[in-house]
Formats: sequence, structure tokens, C-alpha cells
Amino acid sequence: MILSIHLGSWLWLFVMVALGLTRHSVKATNRYLILSRLGYLLLIVSGVYLSTKTFSTAWLLTGLKGVLGIGSIGLIEVAFARKQESRLSPQLLALLIAGLILTVICGVSLHYLLSGHLI
Repeated sequence: MILSIHLGSWLWLFVMVALGLTRHSVKATNRYLILSRLGYLLLIVSGVYLSTKTFSTAWLLTGLKGVLGIGSIGLIEVAFARKQESRLSPQLLALLIAGLILTVICGVSLHYLLSGHLI
């Protein structure tokens, strides 16, 4: 149940960020920023709960995913701020995409490691 909420929140966040960063008006961008923050809330709460279940078995990967997740949220906030100022650079977008991909890879690896598929 909590894993489903976590995965759904990631999907929600991806969609809200993609829609928000492709809008032309600042007002529309702000709407998606607010909706993205709702996704952060669910992600952080479900992520903390899930990390309590995985930390004793895979503490390094759990910690790495936590750091990457918080970093990704920070990059999303910076990207929205730059978008509102009309200074969103391709380099920042590339860094954001790379951060999101690394976070997802860590999460999937953590799931497969703990479910016994990689052992």
C-alpha cells in the first residue's frame, strides 16, 4: 500500500514537473509548482516510512536514495524558480533529468535487492 502511494507520487511528480516546466505563462507554472509540492509531501512521508523498512538491510542504498530524492526535489524547486524568471537553462534541465533517473534507478535497485531478485 505505502509502496503504491510512493510510486504514484513519483508518477504524479513527473507529470506535474513536465507540465509545469513546459508552460509559457508564469501563472500556469505556479499552479503546477503547487501541485508538485503536494507530490513532495506524499513522497517524503511514504519515503521515510519505506526507508525504516529497508535501512537495516541496505543502509547504504537507502541513504543514497534518500539523498538523491531530496536533491531531486531541490533541483525541481530551482528549475521552477528559474522558469518563473525566464532563465531556465538546458544544463539545469539535464541535471534535473539525470538526478531523477538516478533516484529512480536507486529505488528500483533497492526494491529488487530486498525482494531477492538480485541476491
